[in-house]
Amino acid sequence: MDSTELVQLSAVTVVLLLILFYGGTFLISARIGKKNENADGYMTAGNKIGFGVSAASMTATWIWASSLYASATSGYTYGISGPIHYGLWGALMILFIYPFGKRIRAVAPKAHTLAEVMHARHGASSQLMLAGSNVVGSLISLMSNFIAGGVLISMLSPFSFVQGVVFIAAGVLLYTLWSGFRASVLTDFVQVVAMLGAVVVIIPAAFFITGFPDAFETGASNLTEQQSNFFSSDAFLNQGAPYIAAVLAYAIGNQTIAQRLFAVREDLIKPTFITATVGYGATVIGVGMFGVLALYLGIDRWTGTSTTSSRKWSRHICRRSW
Repeated sequence: MDSTELVQLSAVTVVLLLILFYGGTFLISARIGKKNENADGYMTAGNKIGFGVSAASMTATWIWASSLYASATSGYTYGISGPIHYGLWGALMILFIYPFGKRIRAVAPKAHTLAEVMHARHGASSQLMLAGSNVVGSLISLMSNFIAGGVLISMLSPFSFVQGVVFIAAGVLLYTLWSGFRASVLTDFVQVVAMLGAVVVIIPAAFFITGFPDAFETGASNLTEQQSNFFSSDAFLNQGAPYIAAVLAYAIGNQTIAQRLFAVREDLIKPTFITATVGYGATVIGVGMFGVLALYLGIDRWTGTSTTSSRKWSRHICRRSW
């Protein structure tokens, strides 16, 4: 490791950014909270969420911190086809849920959860198994996002990792408890617009700053034959195939996707799923290009670091920019 460090923001700046983000989401929640809503409104927004908000919420739900890190790492490990084998199959899994979701919505139009449908069709034991699985999965996802937020805050500010986790957890809890599911999907909409905007702006800027497209020629020697092959068998067997199996098993019983399925207007289910598929794929594959970028630039791995490619890329960009 050389002595170059990431540029850090001041504590005041970080606090102001957190207040701006979570304060804004809480204001949205507060406006929603003034409406008188029953349990249906709190859990599924009355089954009347529109197309844009539903598609954005489904996209943001499927994109979690680990998927962004994993896509970048896949790009660094397997080369140009790595992010595609991660993002494409993950995106198609959203589309794969569509026919099952449409059938579930048809037989249980006013349901709130998959576990509720499972209880009605197969009894309490099946409901308990699915609910338990969803709780464990949600906790893993939540912890992963909290950890990613804590790491990011600790890297870019004077605050510690634990303080960062507390900030993120408190902010999410605040607006979610205040107004339930409707607040969650609206804040998802804001977040996915920000993520897509970042992909559109930051990735081209990163390629420009680091000397691309010339670096494709000068950095080609850093790639192995498999890493430079768009149809790499290594990428498919080690990334694509296992991910297909894993996500197929996970997607059908995923309550976060199902809850959005129950919330969207029934006539908008198909376009919502198609748009979420495209949005997820574009965002995750785009972020995975950071790993490919690091590979072409010949940036070495950081020993003992699991989120190597994203952090290597950030460090290199800071050096080139500043």
